[in-house]
Amino acid sequence: MNYQFKFWHYGLVITAILSLLLGYNLWQGDKRLFISGPPTHGHHQIELACDSCHGGPFADRAVMQTACESCHLEELNKFSDSHPQAKFTDPRNAELLSHLDATQCVTCHREHKPEITRDYGVTLAKDFCAHCHQDIAQERPSHTEFGFETCTNSGCHNYHDNTALYENFLRKHTKDPWLLKRSKWPERSGLAQWLKKNKNTPPLTPAQHDGQTLNLDEREDIVALWADSHHAVAQVNCSDCHQNDEGKTRTGLDLNLNSCGQCHEKQTERFTQGKHGMRLAKTLGETLTPMSPAMAIRPMHSDVHSAELNCSSCHQPHKTDLTFAAVDACLGCHNDDHSNNFLSSSHGQLWTQFVAGDKNEKEAVSCATCHMPRIKKGRNVVVEHNQSATLQPNSKMLRSVCGNCHGVEFSMAALADKALIDANFSEKPEPHHTSMDLVRDRIEQRRKMREAKE
Repeated sequence: MNYQFKFWHYGLVITAILSLLLGYNLWQGDKRLFISGPPTHGHHQIELACDSCHGGPFADRAVMQTACESCHLEELNKFSDSHPQAKFTDPRNAELLSHLDATQCVTCHREHKPEITRDYGVTLAKDFCAHCHQDIAQERPSHTEFGFETCTNSGCHNYHDNTALYENFLRKHTKDPWLLKRSKWPERSGLAQWLKKNKNTPPLTPAQHDGQTLNLDEREDIVALWADSHHAVAQVNCSDCHQNDEGKTRTGLDLNLNSCGQCHEKQTERFTQGKHGMRLAKTLGETLTPMSPAMAIRPMHSDVHSAELNCSSCHQPHKTDLTFAAVDACLGCHNDDHSNNFLSSSHGQLWTQFVAGDKNEKEAVSCATCHMPRIKKGRNVVVEHNQSATLQPNSKMLRSVCGNCHGVEFSMAALADKALIDANFSEKPEPHHTSMDLVRDRIEQRRKMREAKE
């Protein structure tokens, strides 16, 4: 008897095929079919490391909150978060939670919602400050004319980091000139401190390299570069980087992040917290390939799309060439207006003069000067290798970057001008910023009140 294939059988076959395809993508594939929408610009690199944020198929909000904090809490604690979780778990502020549950990151930052995502990955309406600050006009009459949608304008208020925007700080800088008489840019201290502690330790010579013990290609040009580098000065030999340990190198020759991290632990840790290295972060819990320019949202040069971002992308391991790392390495990948306008800007001209030998390093301004600033911690000066640390909101650059050379108001006005940023600050900004005008008015009001009492 011939079996009659019925219409509903087609449904079973199609369902089985789709189930197999979806199951394969979920368990063996990249899970891309299960992504509900594009991620924010801050997380697009790790969108396929689903469990890093979601924790698993049935994770609750608490698990996701822990995932957010595993990457971001240290940064928030560094600058004394203006809206910490503790502020909203305080019973005195319980009423505020009925308007906005600010104890959870996902209340303001929801992934895969491009239609409602704004700057900084915020998915609330632009005037969300009104939920808690409706009476600001009574507290600060000077703010009466401002709408709540202007709260987060550059140089006004940030939700988390207001280190450079507090009134007490701004009050001290109301009379700053646009350009400081002397740069406050700190000098790197790593090698100098090592030499101070190891005064009687001579640099390694070309004859002392131990590459022959590792079956390395003993090229004289590489040995010569190494012997003239900081590595040789600090007694770092070939085997220290190239020893065939899978925990430190992939092949014994091809260095990975862990190899550099043996000595440069803080630098590699911070590198993995920024957009250049976040795919290699240990907090992900998943192994991803390094970032490549092809994955970037911002425009990149097409001839480097297949390159991988790691330490040696900017630093030639055998040669101490910080000049290349400071500008050429950046412009070799980045192809946006801001980057392309650098060399013709006033900053870029200073850099060109430094490279030509007509300026000293303290007078030069490079890409790294602003995006990888030197941070002074006690006697140590370290380079910030998290190049995303001061990107957004850009007012985070005021104290650690711009304020090293420029007055605060000049810097605030420049950072608030989008067209000027795209032009890489080729001109001076408007001479005033609203925040500083408000501070000056407040100083004047207090002066008049004191005089009236007298």
